[in-house]
Amino acid sequence: MNLPKRHSGGRHDRACPDCAKEAAGAAGAPSQDRDPDHLAYMGWITAKIGEDGWAVSGVHGDRRGPPWAYSVGMWLTCQSAELVVCGIPVQSAADIIDAIGGRIADGEEIGPGTVLSDICPAPLAVRPVDLSWRMTSMFAVSDEFYGFVRPPYLQVVWADRNGRFPWEARFQTAFGRLQPLLWLPRDDNPPGPWTRLGQPR
Repeated sequence: MNLPKRHSGGRHDRACPDCAKEAAGAAGAPSQDRDPDHLAYMGWITAKIGEDGWAVSGVHGDRRGPPWAYSVGMWLTCQSAELVVCGIPVQSAADIIDAIGGRIADGEEIGPGTVLSDICPAPLAVRPVDLSWRMTSMFAVSDEFYGFVRPPYLQVVWADRNGRFPWEARFQTAFGRLQPLLWLPRDDNPPGPWTRLGQPR
Protein backbone atom coordinates (compact mmCIF):
# COMPACT_ATOMS: atom_id res chain seq x y z
CA MET A 1 0.00 0.00 0.00
CA ASN A 2 1.40 3.40 -0.96
CA LEU A 3 1.32 5.80 1.97
CA PRO A 4 -0.16 9.23 1.22
CA LYS A 5 1.83 12.38 1.70
CA ARG A 6 1.49 13.89 5.13
CA HIS A 7 -0.55 17.05 4.81
CA SER A 8 -0.64 19.98 7.20
CA GLY A 9 -3.85 21.05 8.90
CA GLY A 10 -4.16 23.98 6.51
CA ARG A 11 -4.51 21.63 3.56
CA HIS A 12 -6.58 18.92 5.24
CA ASP A 13 -10.15 18.84 3.99
CA ARG A 14 -12.25 18.43 7.11
CA ALA A 15 -15.54 18.12 5.24
CA CYS A 16 -17.01 14.65 5.30
CA PRO A 17 -20.32 13.07 4.34
CA ASP A 18 -22.12 13.21 7.67
CA CYS A 19 -18.91 12.43 9.55
CA ALA A 20 -20.93 12.32 12.75
CA LYS A 21 -22.36 8.95 11.81
CA GLU A 22 -20.31 6.11 13.18
CA ALA A 23 -20.55 3.18 10.79
CA ALA A 24 -20.99 0.65 13.58
CA GLY A 25 -23.35 2.78 15.68
CA ALA A 26 -22.87 4.33 19.08
CA ALA A 27 -23.79 1.19 20.96
CA GLY A 28 -21.48 -1.07 19.01
CA ALA A 29 -23.99 -2.66 16.71
CA PRO A 30 -23.09 -6.00 15.14
CA SER A 31 -20.86 -5.99 12.06
CA GLN A 32 -22.54 -4.53 9.02
CA ASP A 33 -20.11 -5.87 6.43
CA ARG A 34 -22.89 -6.50 3.90
CA ASP A 35 -24.69 -3.17 4.45
CA PRO A 36 -24.10 -0.99 1.35
CA ASP A 37 -24.14 2.22 3.44
CA HIS A 38 -21.55 0.78 5.79
CA LEU A 39 -19.35 -0.35 2.92
CA ALA A 40 -19.66 3.09 1.32
CA TYR A 41 -18.71 4.72 4.62
CA MET A 42 -15.64 2.52 5.02
CA GLY A 43 -14.75 3.28 1.39
CA TRP A 44 -14.94 6.99 2.21
CA ILE A 45 -12.71 6.46 5.30
CA THR A 46 -10.09 4.65 3.21
CA ALA A 47 -10.20 7.24 0.42
CA LYS A 48 -9.93 10.11 2.90
CA ILE A 49 -6.87 8.55 4.52
CA GLY A 50 -5.31 8.06 1.09
CA GLU A 51 -5.97 11.65 0.10
CA ASP A 52 -5.38 13.58 3.32
CA GLY A 53 -3.55 11.29 5.73
CA TRP A 54 -6.44 10.62 8.11
CA ALA A 55 -10.22 10.66 8.42
CA VAL A 56 -12.42 11.57 11.37
CA SER A 57 -15.25 9.28 12.47
CA GLY A 58 -17.74 10.24 15.13
CA VAL A 59 -20.92 9.46 17.01
CA HIS A 60 -23.69 11.95 17.77
CA GLY A 61 -24.74 12.21 21.38
CA ASP A 62 -28.19 11.11 22.40
CA ARG A 63 -30.11 10.28 25.58
CA ARG A 64 -27.74 7.38 26.19
CA GLY A 65 -24.53 9.36 26.11
CA PRO A 66 -22.48 12.32 24.89
CA PRO A 67 -20.88 12.56 21.43
CA TRP A 68 -17.31 11.71 20.52
CA ALA A 69 -15.04 11.73 17.47
CA TYR A 70 -11.70 10.14 16.67
CA SER A 71 -9.10 10.00 13.95
CA VAL A 72 -8.39 6.99 11.76
CA GLY A 73 -5.16 6.85 9.77
CA MET A 74 -2.67 9.03 11.68
CA TRP A 75 -0.89 5.98 13.02
CA LEU A 76 -0.42 4.75 9.46
CA THR A 77 0.51 8.00 7.72
CA CYS A 78 2.08 10.14 10.47
CA GLN A 79 3.49 7.33 12.64
CA SER A 80 1.75 8.92 15.63
CA ALA A 81 -1.02 7.92 18.00
CA GLU A 82 -4.59 8.50 16.87
CA LEU A 83 -6.66 11.22 18.59
CA VAL A 84 -10.06 11.16 20.30
CA VAL A 85 -12.18 14.06 21.59
CA CYS A 86 -15.26 13.42 23.74
CA GLY A 87 -18.25 15.40 24.95
CA ILE A 88 -18.55 18.18 22.34
CA PRO A 89 -20.38 18.27 18.98
CA VAL A 90 -18.76 15.98 16.44
CA GLN A 91 -17.90 18.72 13.94
CA SER A 92 -16.18 20.76 16.68
CA ALA A 93 -14.28 17.66 17.78
CA ALA A 94 -13.31 16.97 14.15
CA ASP A 95 -12.00 20.53 13.81
CA ILE A 96 -9.82 20.03 16.89
CA ILE A 97 -8.54 16.68 15.62
CA ASP A 98 -7.74 18.16 12.21
CA ALA A 99 -5.92 21.14 13.74
CA ILE A 100 -3.79 18.94 15.99
CA GLY A 101 -3.31 16.38 13.22
CA GLY A 102 -2.00 19.10 10.94
CA ARG A 103 0.63 20.04 13.51
CA ILE A 104 1.63 16.41 13.95
CA ALA A 105 1.89 15.99 10.17
CA ASP A 106 4.13 19.07 10.06
CA GLY A 107 6.48 17.46 12.59
CA GLU A 108 5.35 18.96 15.90
CA GLU A 109 5.80 16.60 18.85
CA ILE A 110 2.44 16.19 20.59
CA GLY A 111 2.04 13.49 23.20
CA PRO A 112 0.92 12.77 26.77
CA GLY A 113 1.33 15.87 28.90
CA THR A 114 1.10 18.35 26.02
CA VAL A 115 -1.14 21.35 26.74
CA LEU A 116 -2.42 23.36 23.78
CA SER A 117 -3.87 26.82 24.37
CA ASP A 118 -4.14 28.12 20.81
CA ILE A 119 -6.41 25.58 19.08
CA CYS A 120 -9.75 26.72 20.50
CA PRO A 121 -10.96 29.06 23.29
CA ALA A 122 -10.56 26.36 25.97
CA PRO A 123 -7.12 24.92 26.77
CA LEU A 124 -6.62 21.32 25.65
CA ALA A 125 -4.52 18.65 27.35
CA VAL A 126 -3.35 15.36 25.87
CA ARG A 127 -3.58 12.13 27.86
CA PRO A 128 -2.92 8.49 26.85
CA VAL A 129 -5.91 6.18 26.39
CA ASP A 130 -5.78 3.07 28.57
CA LEU A 131 -5.82 -0.22 26.66
CA SER A 132 -9.04 -1.34 28.40
CA TRP A 133 -11.02 1.15 26.29
CA ARG A 134 -9.79 -0.58 23.15
CA MET A 135 -11.81 -3.64 24.17
CA THR A 136 -15.08 -1.69 23.75
CA SER A 137 -16.92 -0.51 20.65
CA MET A 138 -15.68 3.05 21.12
CA PHE A 139 -13.25 2.90 18.17
CA ALA A 140 -15.25 0.56 15.91
CA VAL A 141 -14.29 2.17 12.59
CA SER A 142 -10.62 2.28 13.57
CA ASP A 143 -10.78 -1.37 14.59
CA GLU A 144 -12.32 -2.32 11.26
CA PHE A 145 -9.84 -0.26 9.25
CA TYR A 146 -6.73 -1.59 11.04
CA GLY A 147 -7.94 -5.17 11.51
CA PHE A 148 -6.06 -7.01 14.24
CA VAL A 149 -3.77 -4.04 14.91
CA ARG A 150 -4.84 -1.71 17.72
CA PRO A 151 -2.95 1.58 17.32
CA PRO A 152 -2.50 3.73 20.42
CA TYR A 153 -4.89 6.61 21.04
CA LEU A 154 -4.44 9.93 22.81
CA GLN A 155 -7.40 11.69 24.39
CA VAL A 156 -7.60 15.43 23.80
CA VAL A 157 -9.24 16.72 26.99
CA TRP A 158 -10.86 20.16 27.07
CA ALA A 159 -10.94 22.46 30.07
CA ASP A 160 -14.03 24.08 31.58
CA ARG A 161 -14.86 27.79 31.28
CA ASN A 162 -12.40 28.57 34.05
CA GLY A 163 -9.54 26.73 32.35
CA ARG A 164 -9.62 23.74 34.73
CA PHE A 165 -9.30 20.14 33.58
CA PRO A 166 -11.39 17.23 34.94
CA TRP A 167 -8.58 16.09 37.25
CA GLU A 168 -8.20 19.55 38.82
CA ALA A 169 -10.00 20.91 41.88
CA ARG A 170 -13.13 22.94 41.20
CA PHE A 171 -13.62 21.61 37.65
CA GLN A 172 -17.21 22.56 36.80
CA THR A 173 -19.44 19.66 37.78
CA ALA A 174 -21.85 20.44 34.92
CA PHE A 175 -19.20 19.16 32.52
CA GLY A 176 -18.14 16.19 34.65
CA ARG A 177 -19.96 13.44 32.74
CA LEU A 178 -19.23 14.73 29.23
CA GLN A 179 -15.66 13.43 29.08
CA PRO A 180 -14.59 9.96 30.18
CA LEU A 181 -11.27 9.62 31.96
CA LEU A 182 -9.80 7.45 29.20
CA TRP A 183 -6.33 7.53 30.76
CA LEU A 184 -7.75 5.45 33.62
CA PRO A 185 -8.81 1.83 33.16
CA ARG A 186 -12.45 1.57 32.17
CA ASP A 187 -13.38 -0.05 35.49
CA ASP A 188 -11.82 2.86 37.42
CA ASN A 189 -14.12 5.41 35.79
CA PRO A 190 -17.29 6.45 37.63
CA PRO A 191 -20.32 4.52 36.37
CA GLY A 192 -22.06 6.36 33.58
CA PRO A 193 -22.71 6.42 29.85
CA TRP A 194 -19.06 5.89 28.98
CA THR A 195 -18.62 2.76 31.09
CA ARG A 196 -21.88 1.39 29.68
CA LEU A 197 -20.70 1.95 26.11
CA GLY A 198 -20.93 -1.33 24.25
CA GLN A 199 -19.83 -4.61 25.69
CA PRO A 200 -16.23 -5.80 26.02
CA ARG A 201 -15.28 -7.84 22.98
